[in-house]
Amino acid sequence: MIERIRKELEEKRYLDTLIHALAAIFLSIVFSFTFPFYKKETIVFFVFLGSVLPDTDHLLLYKRHKFYSFKAFLRWMAHSSRYRMGFELFHNFPSIITIMILLPFIYFKNKIMFIFLVAFLFHLIVDLVIDRIVLKNVRFWRFGV
Repeated sequence: MIERIRKELEEKRYLDTLIHALAAIFLSIVFSFTFPFYKKETIVFFVFLGSVLPDTDHLLLYKRHKFYSFKAFLRWMAHSSRYRMGFELFHNFPSIITIMILLPFIYFKNKIMFIFLVAFLFHLIVDLVIDRIVLKNVRFWRFGV
């Protein structure tokens, strides 16, 4: 069963994006009920931002690997899992631990920032689980090395 899921996730890279989108929709619904005093548009915006921003660290690979075009870089990311095995600023355990430590303090200070960080954390945890299934290894998540 796990092997079948691994194969599907590896071959159909759009499933990764679909899972992130479903997590963002789920968080938007949960936060809309949890914080009814905020406009739904505001909540959706910050959940979307928190769900997308972690992947900006992949752009460092674009700069480092001299692709002949940005389109070629996006094609490589869509058809390969190797991009996950290099240094990534956010995709590592210290980032996850830092966010988890900050969340209780931020909850009492700024609910919007809390929403953003929970979405950010969800993105990282989903990527960690997917990496564990697809790549069967998460050693490169230790300290981004």
